[in-house]
Amino acid sequence: MRRSLYPLLVLSLISCQKQKSKAEYMQDALKSDEYKNASMNIQRVKNILDSVKKGKLDTTAAIFVYNNSIATPATQVKTVAQVEEGMKNDTAFLKAAQIKAAADLASADSLKNNR
Repeated sequence: MRRSLYPLLVLSLISCQKQKSKAEYMQDALKSDEYKNASMNIQRVKNILDSVKKGKLDTTAAIFVYNNSIATPATQVKTVAQVEEGMKNDTAFLKAAQIKAAADLASADSLKNNR
């Protein structure tokens, strides 16, 4: 009789595993590759804009990098002024990347726990 209880005990312990909180997922998202890439893209565009202002780079470089790394198809830009305007939303872009990464992590954990 005792031996038959062991599998039930293990099963109950596994099913009682603590779920992560939203805050924990948000913290883990800051360490994710997805968030790091978004942060690097923001920094890259800022560096290119600084180089454009100093006359070291052509404006097309800033536009190209912004359109291919930060902008969505609906928010593509054609001028450096538009790039600078879009960069005013850099914190919103990073927050969105963090939320998406946290959601992806939670989804992956959910799938793992349901197996």
